[in-house]
Amino acid sequence: MKTHRLILPFTFALFLLVTITSCNEKIKESENTQATLPAINKEDLEDEVWLMEELYWDYVMKNDTIAYKKLWHNDFIGYPSFGDGVSDKSKIASWIPGLHEDQSRIYSVKLHKKAVNSIADVVIVFYDYDRFWTDKQNNILEKDTFKITHTWKKLGDTWLILGGMAADKIK
Repeated sequence: MKTHRLILPFTFALFLLVTITSCNEKIKESENTQATLPAINKEDLEDEVWLMEELYWDYVMKNDTIAYKKLWHNDFIGYPSFGDGVSDKSKIASWIPGLHEDQSRIYSVKLHKKAVNSIADVVIVFYDYDRFWTDKQNNILEKDTFKITHTWKKLGDTWLILGGMAADKIK
């Protein structure tokens, strides 16, 4: 009878010891995993996304709507400067071909970064851009300025635009 009374506390003590040891190992494993994760550098993320904005405009200037559409998340919704309302990904490149219709005019842009802010794997950019049409002698035929914002999210190794807005900049 005395042996039976000792078995229950001994079993309970053994169970607690195994549980505590197991928890300590998991904590150490978690600490080691966290220590080996690369530190996310806010400035590097912001620079990456700014390069994506420059790529965006390179596609526009080259009239490459196929590559341009790959920059957008499938669930994108935004308020573009064209049309009269919000747009989804299916309409997002509709404005680009019209920029290049007149072969005697060359389309280009100049970007003016205002702010870039990263919050983990989401980066928001704010900038103005001047758009120009020049002739073959590089004389400016037309120029206007817009303000724009895009929200980018990194999915795997790819940055995609989740939302945005563009409008004429009133001077």
